[in-house]
Amino acid sequence: ETRAPPAPLLKPIGRSFFSEDPANSAKWWLRYSSSEQLPPEKMMTVGLDQSSESAAVMVKSKGEEVEKLYFLNVNDWKSPSNLTMKDFVQAAKLSWGSVMKREQLYSPWTDFHDGHIVETLRFDQVEMDMQPFQLYETGVVQRAYIPNTTWTMEWRTDPDSDRVFPSSAEYAELVMFKNPDKCRNHWNDEFPERAYWKSTFPVLNASAAKEFALDVLHAKPLEKENPFPWPRQPGCIAVQWASLPQAAGEPFQLHFVEDFVYDTVLHSIPEFLQYQQDFLQTDVSKGCINSFMLNNLILERIA
Repeated sequence: ETRAPPAPLLKPIGRSFFSEDPANSAKWWLRYSSSEQLPPEKMMTVGLDQSSESAAVMVKSKGEEVEKLYFLNVNDWKSPSNLTMKDFVQAAKLSWGSVMKREQLYSPWTDFHDGHIVETLRFDQVEMDMQPFQLYETGVVQRAYIPNTTWTMEWRTDPDSDRVFPSSAEYAELVMFKNPDKCRNHWNDEFPERAYWKSTFPVLNASAAKEFALDVLHAKPLEKENPFPWPRQPGCIAVQWASLPQAAGEPFQLHFVEDFVYDTVLHSIPEFLQYQQDFLQTDVSKGCINSFMLNNLILERIA
Protein backbone atom coordinates (compact mmCIF):
# COMPACT_ATOMS: atom_id res chain seq x y z
CA GLU A 1 0.00 0.00 0.00
CA THR A 2 1.34 3.40 -1.00
CA ARG A 3 0.59 6.28 1.31
CA ALA A 4 0.96 9.95 0.57
CA PRO A 5 3.53 11.69 2.76
CA PRO A 6 2.03 13.73 5.58
CA ALA A 7 1.33 17.35 4.78
CA PRO A 8 3.90 19.76 6.22
CA LEU A 9 2.99 21.89 9.20
CA LEU A 10 3.43 25.59 8.55
CA LYS A 11 3.90 27.75 11.63
CA PRO A 12 3.13 31.49 11.33
CA ILE A 13 6.12 33.38 12.75
CA GLY A 14 5.42 36.88 11.53
CA ARG A 15 4.62 39.26 8.72
CA SER A 16 6.36 41.82 6.58
CA PHE A 17 4.86 45.04 5.26
CA PHE A 18 5.67 47.58 2.59
CA SER A 19 6.04 50.83 4.52
CA GLU A 20 6.75 54.34 3.28
CA ASP A 21 8.45 54.99 6.63
CA PRO A 22 9.60 51.74 8.30
CA ALA A 23 10.97 53.49 11.38
CA ASN A 24 7.65 55.23 12.02
CA SER A 25 5.63 52.03 11.51
CA ALA A 26 7.85 50.22 14.01
CA LYS A 27 7.68 53.16 16.42
CA TRP A 28 3.86 52.89 16.42
CA TRP A 29 4.04 49.22 17.39
CA LEU A 30 6.58 49.88 20.12
CA ARG A 31 4.34 52.51 21.68
CA TYR A 32 0.97 50.80 21.43
CA SER A 33 1.74 47.12 21.83
CA SER A 34 3.79 44.75 23.95
CA SER A 35 6.67 44.88 21.47
CA GLU A 36 10.40 45.36 21.56
CA GLN A 37 12.81 46.49 18.84
CA LEU A 38 14.31 43.68 16.79
CA PRO A 39 18.02 44.43 16.22
CA PRO A 40 19.31 44.35 12.62
CA GLU A 41 21.41 41.24 13.21
CA LYS A 42 18.24 39.29 14.06
CA MET A 43 16.26 40.50 11.05
CA MET A 44 15.72 37.83 8.39
CA THR A 45 13.02 37.99 5.73
CA VAL A 46 12.50 38.08 1.98
CA GLY A 47 13.10 41.55 0.54
CA LEU A 48 15.38 42.72 3.32
CA ASP A 49 18.45 42.83 1.07
CA GLN A 50 16.56 44.83 -1.55
CA SER A 51 15.13 47.35 0.90
CA SER A 52 16.40 50.91 1.16
CA GLU A 53 14.98 51.27 4.68
CA SER A 54 13.94 48.66 7.23
CA ALA A 55 12.81 48.22 10.82
CA ALA A 56 11.35 45.34 12.81
CA VAL A 57 9.75 44.54 16.15
CA MET A 58 9.09 41.40 18.14
CA VAL A 59 5.60 41.29 19.61
CA LYS A 60 5.35 39.47 22.93
CA SER A 61 2.56 38.36 25.23
CA LYS A 62 3.20 37.41 28.84
CA GLY A 63 6.91 37.20 28.08
CA GLU A 64 6.43 34.77 25.18
CA GLU A 65 7.23 35.60 21.56
CA VAL A 66 4.11 36.15 19.44
CA GLU A 67 5.41 37.25 16.04
CA LYS A 68 8.04 39.29 14.24
CA LEU A 69 6.88 42.29 12.21
CA TYR A 70 9.12 43.64 9.45
CA PHE A 71 8.64 47.04 7.81
CA LEU A 72 10.48 47.48 4.51
CA ASN A 73 10.76 50.15 1.85
CA VAL A 74 11.94 49.32 -1.68
CA ASN A 75 12.02 51.10 -5.00
CA ASP A 76 8.46 51.40 -6.23
CA TRP A 77 7.11 50.13 -9.54
CA LYS A 78 4.75 52.25 -11.63
CA SER A 79 1.99 50.35 -13.42
CA PRO A 80 0.64 51.10 -16.92
CA SER A 81 -2.07 53.05 -15.07
CA ASN A 82 0.66 55.18 -13.39
CA LEU A 83 -0.03 53.65 -9.97
CA THR A 84 2.55 52.76 -7.33
CA MET A 85 2.35 51.20 -3.87
CA LYS A 86 2.43 54.68 -2.38
CA ASP A 87 -0.91 55.36 -4.08
CA PHE A 88 -2.42 52.33 -2.37
CA VAL A 89 -0.92 53.28 1.00
CA GLN A 90 -2.67 56.61 0.60
CA ALA A 91 -5.91 54.83 -0.34
CA ALA A 92 -5.75 52.65 2.77
CA LYS A 93 -5.01 55.66 4.96
CA LEU A 94 -7.84 57.76 3.51
CA SER A 95 -10.27 54.85 3.64
CA TRP A 96 -9.45 54.35 7.32
CA GLY A 97 -9.95 58.09 7.76
CA SER A 98 -13.44 57.82 6.28
CA VAL A 99 -14.29 55.38 9.07
CA MET A 100 -12.74 57.58 11.75
CA LYS A 101 -14.85 60.50 10.42
CA ARG A 102 -17.90 58.19 10.63
CA GLU A 103 -18.64 58.56 6.95
CA GLN A 104 -19.00 54.76 7.01
CA LEU A 105 -18.59 52.00 9.59
CA TYR A 106 -15.94 50.02 7.75
CA SER A 107 -13.74 49.94 4.64
CA PRO A 108 -12.65 46.99 2.48
CA TRP A 109 -9.03 48.07 3.07
CA THR A 110 -9.55 47.16 6.74
CA ASP A 111 -9.78 43.52 5.65
CA PHE A 112 -6.01 43.51 5.25
CA HIS A 113 -5.36 42.66 8.89
CA ASP A 114 -3.92 40.13 11.30
CA GLY A 115 -5.55 39.16 14.58
CA HIS A 116 -4.10 39.16 18.10
CA ILE A 117 -5.69 38.66 21.48
CA VAL A 118 -5.92 41.85 23.50
CA GLU A 119 -2.89 41.08 25.69
CA THR A 120 -0.59 42.47 22.98
CA LEU A 121 -2.42 45.84 22.95
CA ARG A 122 -1.52 48.76 25.26
CA PHE A 123 -4.94 50.34 25.19
CA ASP A 124 -4.08 52.65 28.07
CA GLN A 125 -1.39 54.26 25.91
CA VAL A 126 -3.74 54.38 22.91
CA GLU A 127 -6.31 56.27 24.96
CA MET A 128 -3.72 58.55 26.58
CA ASP A 129 -2.57 59.66 23.11
CA MET A 130 -6.16 59.90 21.82
CA GLN A 131 -5.19 57.71 18.88
CA PRO A 132 -7.64 57.10 16.02
CA PHE A 133 -9.11 53.75 16.91
CA GLN A 134 -12.18 51.63 16.29
CA LEU A 135 -13.74 49.84 19.25
CA TYR A 136 -16.91 47.84 18.71
CA GLU A 137 -19.62 48.82 21.17
CA THR A 138 -19.53 45.28 22.61
CA GLY A 139 -15.96 45.90 23.82
CA VAL A 140 -14.83 42.65 22.16
CA VAL A 141 -13.17 43.83 18.90
CA GLN A 142 -10.61 46.62 18.50
CA ARG A 143 -9.03 47.92 15.26
CA ALA A 144 -6.30 50.37 14.28
CA TYR A 145 -4.49 51.46 11.13
CA ILE A 146 -0.76 50.67 10.93
CA PRO A 147 0.88 53.96 9.82
CA ASN A 148 2.54 54.16 6.39
CA THR A 149 1.21 50.76 5.24
CA THR A 150 -1.83 49.26 3.53
CA TRP A 151 -2.65 47.21 6.64
CA THR A 152 -4.71 47.45 9.81
CA MET A 153 -4.72 45.36 12.98
CA GLU A 154 -7.45 43.60 14.95
CA TRP A 155 -7.43 42.66 18.63
CA ARG A 156 -10.03 40.46 20.24
CA THR A 157 -10.98 40.19 23.89
CA ASP A 158 -12.64 37.46 25.88
CA PRO A 159 -16.27 38.63 26.26
CA ASP A 160 -16.54 36.76 29.55
CA SER A 161 -13.69 38.52 31.30
CA ASP A 162 -11.77 41.38 29.73
CA ARG A 163 -13.88 43.57 27.48
CA VAL A 164 -12.14 46.83 26.59
CA PHE A 165 -13.86 50.17 27.17
CA PRO A 166 -12.43 53.71 27.30
CA SER A 167 -12.07 55.24 30.73
CA SER A 168 -13.19 58.68 29.54
CA ALA A 169 -16.47 59.68 27.93
CA GLU A 170 -14.57 61.97 25.57
CA TYR A 171 -12.51 59.15 24.10
CA ALA A 172 -15.47 56.77 24.08
CA GLU A 173 -17.34 59.21 21.85
CA LEU A 174 -14.44 59.16 19.40
CA VAL A 175 -13.76 55.44 19.18
CA MET A 176 -16.95 53.48 19.99
CA PHE A 177 -18.65 52.11 16.86
CA LYS A 178 -21.61 49.94 16.06
CA ASN A 179 -20.75 46.48 14.74
CA PRO A 180 -20.07 46.87 10.99
CA ASP A 181 -20.18 43.14 10.12
CA LYS A 182 -23.18 43.14 7.77
CA CYS A 183 -25.26 39.94 8.02
CA ARG A 184 -22.91 38.21 10.49
CA ASN A 185 -24.32 35.61 12.86
CA HIS A 186 -22.48 35.89 16.20
CA TRP A 187 -23.99 32.90 17.96
CA ASN A 188 -20.87 30.73 17.54
CA ASP A 189 -18.17 33.37 18.10
CA GLU A 190 -15.25 32.02 20.09
CA PHE A 191 -12.35 33.67 21.90
CA PRO A 192 -9.09 32.45 20.34
CA GLU A 193 -6.49 30.68 22.45
CA ARG A 194 -3.50 31.65 20.29
CA ALA A 195 -2.04 35.13 20.83
CA TYR A 196 -1.49 35.44 17.06
CA TRP A 197 -4.49 33.62 15.73
CA LYS A 198 -5.45 34.76 12.22
CA SER A 199 -4.56 36.58 9.01
CA THR A 200 -7.28 38.17 6.88
CA PHE A 201 -7.27 39.16 3.21
CA PRO A 202 -9.78 41.04 1.04
CA VAL A 203 -10.38 39.10 -2.17
CA LEU A 204 -12.62 39.10 -5.23
CA ASN A 205 -13.27 35.36 -5.06
CA ALA A 206 -13.19 33.87 -1.58
CA SER A 207 -13.73 30.31 -2.82
CA ALA A 208 -10.70 30.50 -5.12
CA ALA A 209 -8.54 31.97 -2.34
CA LYS A 210 -9.61 29.21 0.03
CA GLU A 211 -8.85 26.52 -2.57
CA PHE A 212 -5.38 28.02 -3.04
CA ALA A 213 -4.78 27.74 0.71
CA LEU A 214 -5.98 24.13 0.73
CA ASP A 215 -3.90 23.11 -2.31
CA VAL A 216 -0.68 25.08 -1.80
CA LEU A 217 -0.46 25.65 1.96
CA HIS A 218 -2.03 22.30 2.94
CA ALA A 219 -4.65 24.18 4.93
CA LYS A 220 -7.84 22.54 6.12
CA PRO A 221 -11.41 23.84 6.01
CA LEU A 222 -12.19 25.58 9.30
CA GLU A 223 -14.40 23.33 11.36
CA LYS A 224 -17.06 25.83 12.30
CA GLU A 225 -20.16 27.16 10.66
CA ASN A 226 -19.66 30.10 8.32
CA PRO A 227 -21.01 33.13 10.23
CA PHE A 228 -21.86 35.01 7.01
CA PRO A 229 -24.32 33.99 4.26
CA TRP A 230 -22.73 31.88 1.53
CA PRO A 231 -22.96 32.26 -1.39
CA ARG A 232 -22.77 36.03 -0.97
CA GLN A 233 -26.12 37.77 -0.65
CA PRO A 234 -26.88 41.35 -1.76
CA GLY A 235 -25.94 43.85 0.94
CA CYS A 236 -23.92 41.25 2.88
CA ILE A 237 -20.25 40.58 3.47
CA ALA A 238 -19.19 37.05 2.50
CA VAL A 239 -16.24 35.01 3.74
CA GLN A 240 -14.48 31.70 3.38
CA TRP A 241 -12.20 30.43 6.12
CA ALA A 242 -9.39 27.90 6.24
CA SER A 243 -6.92 26.87 8.92
CA LEU A 244 -3.30 25.79 9.17
CA PRO A 245 -2.92 22.85 11.60
CA GLN A 246 -0.25 23.42 14.24
CA ALA A 247 1.94 21.02 16.21
CA ALA A 248 0.12 21.99 19.40
CA GLY A 249 -2.97 23.98 20.25
CA GLU A 250 -5.64 25.33 17.96
CA PRO A 251 -4.98 25.90 14.25
CA PHE A 252 -4.03 29.26 12.75
CA GLN A 253 -6.90 30.78 10.79
CA LEU A 254 -6.90 32.26 7.27
CA HIS A 255 -9.89 34.49 6.42
CA PHE A 256 -10.80 35.53 2.87
CA VAL A 257 -13.35 38.33 2.63
CA GLU A 258 -15.56 39.55 -0.21
CA ASP A 259 -16.75 43.03 0.77
CA PHE A 260 -18.84 44.85 -1.81
CA VAL A 261 -20.85 46.59 0.92
CA TYR A 262 -18.55 49.40 2.04
CA ASP A 263 -16.63 51.96 0.00
CA THR A 264 -12.97 52.74 -0.56
CA VAL A 265 -11.37 56.14 -1.01
CA LEU A 266 -9.03 57.00 -3.89
CA HIS A 267 -8.32 53.41 -5.00
CA SER A 268 -10.19 50.13 -4.55
CA ILE A 269 -9.19 46.57 -3.69
CA PRO A 270 -9.85 45.42 -7.30
CA GLU A 271 -7.45 48.15 -8.50
CA PHE A 272 -4.81 46.93 -6.05
CA LEU A 273 -5.18 43.33 -7.22
CA GLN A 274 -4.97 44.48 -10.84
CA TYR A 275 -1.77 46.37 -9.98
CA GLN A 276 -0.26 43.09 -8.83
CA GLN A 277 -1.42 41.26 -11.96
CA ASP A 278 0.03 44.00 -14.18
CA PHE A 279 3.44 43.59 -12.59
CA LEU A 280 3.44 39.81 -12.96
CA GLN A 281 2.77 40.18 -16.68
CA THR A 282 5.88 42.30 -17.27
CA ASP A 283 9.39 41.16 -18.11
CA VAL A 284 10.73 43.18 -15.20
CA SER A 285 8.90 40.86 -12.77
CA LYS A 286 11.34 38.00 -13.41
CA GLY A 287 13.61 37.66 -10.40
CA CYS A 288 12.52 40.98 -8.92
CA ILE A 289 10.94 41.92 -5.62
CA ASN A 290 8.10 44.37 -6.07
CA SER A 291 6.90 46.57 -3.25
CA PHE A 292 3.53 44.80 -2.94
CA MET A 293 5.34 41.50 -2.41
CA LEU A 294 6.61 42.84 0.91
CA ASN A 295 3.05 42.45 2.27
CA ASN A 296 3.40 38.78 3.12
CA LEU A 297 2.69 36.21 5.78
CA ILE A 298 5.86 34.49 6.99
CA LEU A 299 5.45 30.74 7.55
CA GLU A 300 8.04 28.32 8.89
CA ARG A 301 7.93 24.68 7.89
CA ILE A 302 8.27 22.68 11.09
CA ALA A 303 7.38 19.15 9.91
